[in-house]
Amino acid sequence: MRSPFIKTFEQDAGKEKIRLNKRVATFLCCVFISMLFWLLMTLSKEYVITVIYPVNYVNAPADKVVANNLPTSMSLEVKSKGFFLLAYKFHDPQTVHIDLNESKSLGEKNHYYLLTNSQVNKITHQFSSRVAIQRVIPDTIYLNYNKKIKKRVPVRANLSIDIDTRYQLSDSLQLNPSFVEVSGAADVISKIDHVETLPMSLKNVDKPQTIILRLKNDSVKGDVEMSVSEIKAFVNVKKFTEASIELPIEAINLPSGYSLKSFPDKVSVKYNVAFDNYEKINAQQFRAVIDYKKADPGSNKLKIYLEKYPIDIRSVKLSPEKVEYILKK
Repeated sequence: MRSPFIKTFEQDAGKEKIRLNKRVATFLCCVFISMLFWLLMTLSKEYVITVIYPVNYVNAPADKVVANNLPTSMSLEVKSKGFFLLAYKFHDPQTVHIDLNESKSLGEKNHYYLLTNSQVNKITHQFSSRVAIQRVIPDTIYLNYNKKIKKRVPVRANLSIDIDTRYQLSDSLQLNPSFVEVSGAADVISKIDHVETLPMSLKNVDKPQTIILRLKNDSVKGDVEMSVSEIKAFVNVKKFTEASIELPIEAINLPSGYSLKSFPDKVSVKYNVAFDNYEKINAQQFRAVIDYKKADPGSNKLKIYLEKYPIDIRSVKLSPEKVEYILKK
């Protein structure tokens, strides 16, 4: 059995530990509040920091393009209170617009310079009113201009079409617009003879559809401008079926006073046709011929040609492809 003395000692020790914990908690709370006040006082003061911003150049001369590489970013000395600078320091920087209209000639044709610090006020207006721009680095930008020309070129669709086996393209791919205007430096534009679209694939196409294709710009510095950035492509597919027709074979280009007899004297024509046009196809739309001028002296066979056939049919096959013949006077 524990003595009353030991029990009293343990109770006093527990109370002392609680008092100590309270004192530590009070101390830490005071330290935190002090640090918070110090931080608020510090951030309420004005500072100047340097931040790197991406650049977009505007108002270039309408009849010229920049031929040299311009800086893609600039360092700005930004003055403001710590609260706002902290936000600018850790957030994605906004794009700064530089006005090329203020560039001045170097006295040499198409060579100019621009003093960026002359645009400090313009740049400051692009930011919050609580921020002031003190300095821009670099302070000078040099520009070389080339004459700008325009040219109309065709569009080529980089389009892969996988059509359902029951369907076929009923006509060629239609692009709108099929030509676009490109503009830029004369030495660059002179080398462009067409514009391609970005690759696209269509799978199991079983109905007509219109799709949007984006144009591909291969210019290294974005020095080629296009009148449009995308075009429409119309893919027209129809369901097709197989059909056949039997035709008489006609001989052409015979010598005067001669006639020709072929064996057989008829040819079977197999073809694919859209369901919509199936009933419209008839024998009067075809003409099968053999041309005596193309006869091989060492052979008694002639190849059969379809001299006339409907434009709506596909995958035409002749049976037979050649016939034997006898020439009679």
